[in-house]
Amino acid sequence: MSQRLIHIVPPYYRKNKEANGIFGAVEGESEWLIAFALNVIRQGNPKTATWGLNQWEKEVGLPVALESAPLESRRSKIVARLNVPDVITPLAMQRMIRDYTKNKQAQIVEYGREKRFEIIADLDQIADFDGMSQMVYEMRPKHLSYSISGRIEADAIVISVSARQYDIEYPICGEFYPEDDLEGRIYQETLLLGATERHYSVEYPVCNEFYSEEGV
Repeated sequence: MSQRLIHIVPPYYRKNKEANGIFGAVEGESEWLIAFALNVIRQGNPKTATWGLNQWEKEVGLPVALESAPLESRRSKIVARLNVPDVITPLAMQRMIRDYTKNKQAQIVEYGREKRFEIIADLDQIADFDGMSQMVYEMRPKHLSYSISGRIEADAIVISVSARQYDIEYPICGEFYPEDDLEGRIYQETLLLGATERHYSVEYPVCNEFYSEEGV
């Protein structure tokens, strides 16, 4: 007899074969209905949703991902978008970044004079690197550049990736130096414990606007 129903029927039904058959059929149907109801309820939470993620992505303004996309990655993007605060502070940004990590651990290091900040997280704990980088690019204060450092403690390896895009308007002619006080002039690359800093000076015989990404 069904263990779920055994406590709600009179004792003489427990040894009746016909009653046991009926109760067994009822339990099988009820178990399916309960599982279906619980599955539907899980779709109401982006942290547990599966087939309901499509609707969540539409609700928060994200493009609907392919069905083959990892569930954890899709959930991270949705949760991060839901947690966007009215004012982006370093602490608020840090909370959003942690939504993209499995262990919910990440930190932000600010470099105010350099007008940039660094995100540090365990590399093997980042659930969606591309999504996190895109979120930071969209939500950061636009006068700040940023870099993401993936940390692997066992081998003491630090891998840094930065995304920067900027246009420069110069009202003067002649020579200028990219290491001036404007954002984006210093390019720094980091691998292991070595750091390389490069400075360039460029002759421009014209005035007004140019784009720093053109080949010089």
